[in-house]
Amino acid sequence: MMTILSTAYFPPISWMALLLQSASSQVDLFETYQKQSYRNRCRLGTANGVMSLSVPVKKPNGNQTISRDVLIEYKQNWPLVHWRSIQAAYQSSPFFLYYQDEIEAVFLQKYDSLASMNRYIVEEIAGLIGFQAALSNTNDFILPDTLEHDFRFKIHPKKPMVFSFEKYSQVFEHKYPFMEDLSILDLLFNLGPESLYYLENISLK
Repeated sequence: MMTILSTAYFPPISWMALLLQSASSQVDLFETYQKQSYRNRCRLGTANGVMSLSVPVKKPNGNQTISRDVLIEYKQNWPLVHWRSIQAAYQSSPFFLYYQDEIEAVFLQKYDSLASMNRYIVEEIAGLIGFQAALSNTNDFILPDTLEHDFRFKIHPKKPMVFSFEKYSQVFEHKYPFMEDLSILDLLFNLGPESLYYLENISLK
C-alpha cells in the first residue's frame, strides 16, 4: 500500500501512524504549498489548551510556490521560541528528560528548506519511537483523488479527524478533556517507548 502525504512539521499523530502502518509512503513536494496547514505548523497540549507553533517561511514564487521550494525565514529567532514553548508544555511529562536532547538538537541547526527540515525531524522522531521511516518523495505532482491512500489534504488542522484515537495520559488532563491528534511530540513525551504500540493500533474512522 502506497500512502501519499504532505510534508509536515513535527507531524500530528495521525500522520505518523500512516507512515508506520504503510508499507511505503511518499511526500508530495510538487504540490502548491498550502498555508495554515501542518506543512509548517504543529499543535501542542499546553497549560492554556491547544497551542500552534508555526515556522515562518518564504515563498520564492509567491502563491504558486511548490512545497519543495519553500524556504525558512530566520530573521526572527523562532527556533528558540519553539523550543521554549515545547519545554514549557512538556517538561513535567514522564519522558521529557529522556528525549529532550534529541529534540533540542533539531533547533540548533539551520536548514536549506522547509521540506529538508521536516524530513530530518520525521526521521529523528521515527528513530526515537523505534521504527525506520519508509519514506520517499514523489517525482511529480499527483492529481487529487487518483489514489486511494492520499492524505495530503485530509490531515489538516481545520478538517475532521480521519482516525479514532484512544485516550492516553496528557500533562494537562486535569484541566482539559483529551486533546486529539496533537503533534507526535505529545505522544512521545507522554508515552515514551509505548508510542510505537499506540501508533500501530490507531485505526481509520
